[in-house]
Parts: sequence; C-alpha cells; structure tokens
Amino acid sequence: MKIAWVIEQMNTSNGGKETSTAQVVGALADAGHEVVILCQKGSWSHPGVTVNQLGVRGPTRRAQAANFASDVVSAVNAGGFDIVHTVTPVNGANVYQLRSGSIPGQIEAGSRRWGRLGFVRKMLAPLSLRRALLGRIEKQMAAQPGVKFLPVSRMVAQELAQHYGLGSQVCVVYNAVSGPSVSPDQRAKWRRELWARIGASDDAVVFVTAANNMLLKGVPQTLRHFARWRDESARKAPARLVVIGDESARRMGRLAARLGVKDEVVFVPHVDDVFPWYSAADACILLSWYDPCSRVVLEALRWGLPSITTVYNGAAEALARGGGIVVSSPEDARAVVAAMAELADPSHRRRRIEACESCVEEISIEHHVARLLEVYESLVRRRIQQM
Repeated sequence: MKIAWVIEQMNTSNGGKETSTAQVVGALADAGHEVVILCQKGSWSHPGVTVNQLGVRGPTRRAQAANFASDVVSAVNAGGFDIVHTVTPVNGANVYQLRSGSIPGQIEAGSRRWGRLGFVRKMLAPLSLRRALLGRIEKQMAAQPGVKFLPVSRMVAQELAQHYGLGSQVCVVYNAVSGPSVSPDQRAKWRRELWARIGASDDAVVFVTAANNMLLKGVPQTLRHFARWRDESARKAPARLVVIGDESARRMGRLAARLGVKDEVVFVPHVDDVFPWYSAADACILLSWYDPCSRVVLEALRWGLPSITTVYNGAAEALARGGGIVVSSPEDARAVVAAMAELADPSHRRRRIEACESCVEEISIEHHVARLLEVYESLVRRRIQQM
C-alpha cells in the first residue's frame, strides 16, 4: 500500500506523538509499504520512508495551521495514496488517529486544571484561533462517513461519542511502544550507575516521572504528594524522585525546596533514551490532567515498572490487570500517598511487576501495526466495492 502519514512536525525530540509516528511508520515501511510523511518540517529518516516537508507558511500559528491543512489536501490529491492517515485534523484523510485526543477533550482538560476557575478557561478557549480552526476541521471530519476515527483509548472514544455522536466510525487502537532488548546484567549495570549518580543507597526507593509539559503532567502535585509521603511514611529509608523533562526545572526546584525535599528530588534534562532510568526506578508516577494514552506509562509497563496515574490518562486502561494504581485526580493527595506507600513495599511491588509482564504483547508496536493494517485493508476493500 501507498500510505500518506500527516503530522505537523516530524521531530522525535518534540514528544510522544512524533516518537510514536517514527516507530509505527518505520514498522510499516519495514513490512514493505510505501510511506510518505506530509509535515510542515521534519528531520527524521528511515529506509522506505519519504519525508515531504510542505513548509511553514503564515505569520501566526492559526495561519500556519490553515495553510498546512490546505497544502495537505493538494499533496493528497496529487499523491495517489491508498490510505491517508493523519494525527492532526485535516480534510482529505480517511484515517484520523487522535494521538493528542479530541479538541473538545483538550479544552475540557485545560478548564479542569484551573479548578474552580475552570469555567473562565472554557470561556477563553475560542480566543485560541488555531485550536478553534482545528476544532472546526475535526467537526467536519466527524460529519464524513468515509473517515475512520482511531482514538488511542476508550477515554478518547467516549469524547467522540459525547461531542460528535460517533459510534460505528470509531475503532480504538491503543498507543504502543517499543524498547531495547536488554539483558538483566545490563539493566543491573544501569541501575548501579544511575543510583550512584543520584546518591541513592541500596535500601532506597526511587520513583521516576517524565514530562515535557510539567504542569499538564501534574509535576507540582507529584512533588507535593512525594513530600507528604516522606512526612507521613513510617519508612524512613532514603527515597528519590527523578523528574525527566526539557521544561526548566528552576521553578519546580524552588517548589521542592519549599516542600523540604530538595535533596531527594533529581531533575534530569530531556534524554533520548529513557530506558536506563526505568531500570534505575522502582516505580513510575505520572499524574496527568489529560493524556489520551501516555507513552510514559506504557513504556514503564513494558519495562516491568509499576505506575501511578490518573483517570484522565487513557493509558490507565492498560493497568486494569494490576500493573499500576489509578487515582481519581492529580489533586487526590490521600490516594497518591497511599499508592506511593504501596509501591515502596517490595512485596506489593513484585505483584504489580508480574501484572505488567502480562500486558507486554498488547502494547507492542507489532500488535499496533497489525491493527492499523486491518483498518487500512477494510477501507481499501470498501472503496473497491463502491467502484
């Protein structure tokens, strides 16, 4: 098949959407399909994949989004593609995978984070001209029976049902992750090296979180709950919280100092390979205000690392077998502290690790690509039948 994959930016350092695209598109190309990435700009390459940079045109983000949507339609009309798979709202696609969630879901998440003032944030949402444009395009796509919607979790599927009344057009295809095949000896080596780097003793417990957008991923709440757990815990052995991300750690560092845990929190700039840090950790924590299906939690799950996350993270659905603990909100201090206390206990943690291992196949890139190809083939068959 000749497949167009539409994404605004194709730079894997930007975040999960771009990293997922690279892994999935690479697997499609390795399976013998011709893939063309249509993007504004990109710096990624893979055998069998062409990156077509359409350019960034316009003085504002809204204008740039509008011009990109128009340029995509022109490229699709000229490309002779069997499938046009997009991860951002554009007309001309027949597969729309909502890796960033629905536009209404994003707006609701923003207002949720504002707490009692959330209604103000919701009223201000139309002032984001770019998001308003994408919302209109998404609504237009929902009205086209020929477009297949692929939410990356049931949570996002529920948003589509609530806001657009979609049902039969929707097929949930969970996000997926890949990772290196590493020997137990290498994992132990990484753990020793990184524990020495962060000053963790043999009896320490280490939590890890990773976020580019620290506010959206609940890092302030994570710091507060970590401090409360340290205050309340009967376990006074050493502990560390490792925070990985590009966003400046200065403000978060000041918060950690005010909370009295500055010496126990380690801020690590963005890293290309997060798996050594998963080897160093005992548990993962990601208190998202909104996450369609977090790669961080799925990567931790694949690595056998129990997680704490929220009901606002679609990846929480992957923890149903016991691979982690799901709390009602980033602000639910009592539940988060209890979850941290549980995962600090090696015996409880061991049971969670066994549950993680039972989910590895379902969140693999191979499983994800097989599901995509089923959708693609059904669309191609339907088009042939309609000729």
